[in-house]
Amino acid sequence: MDRLDRAILDILKRNARASYAYMARTLGVSEGTVRKRVKSLLERGFIELFTIEEGNGIRALILINTKTSADCPLIAKRLTEIDHVEKVYEVSGQYDIATIIFARTTQEINDTLEKIRKIDGVERTYTCIVLKSHYPGGKETGEQ
Repeated sequence: MDRLDRAILDILKRNARASYAYMARTLGVSEGTVRKRVKSLLERGFIELFTIEEGNGIRALILINTKTSADCPLIAKRLTEIDHVEKVYEVSGQYDIATIIFARTTQEINDTLEKIRKIDGVERTYTCIVLKSHYPGGKETGEQ
């Protein structure tokens, strides 16, 4: 990966909908060069998917402690099967798993938490409700 690849990724992190033409103008290269680079980044796994973060709801970060570290992969897989779960990360440090959930109501958040707590091997959960999101480039959103 060179500087141009990193620059393309930086633009896409800020705006996944940035056009090839915009990136080419911004980076001072041809549109064809940008197309080839994005295709290569996709093929090499540097770009996995383009995401949409839905607004008009409640987003929460759930930190999970498991009974043993061996439980993490199975619990992570089970979490991906629960409605309202957006992302699941196995993490290092004080917690074993971090999960992002998005729901329309606090009742849906509570129902999702109850499903998470019932998974065999989940020892404890900590919940943080997202109040405001900040993005590179100064964009911020207030969660509803």
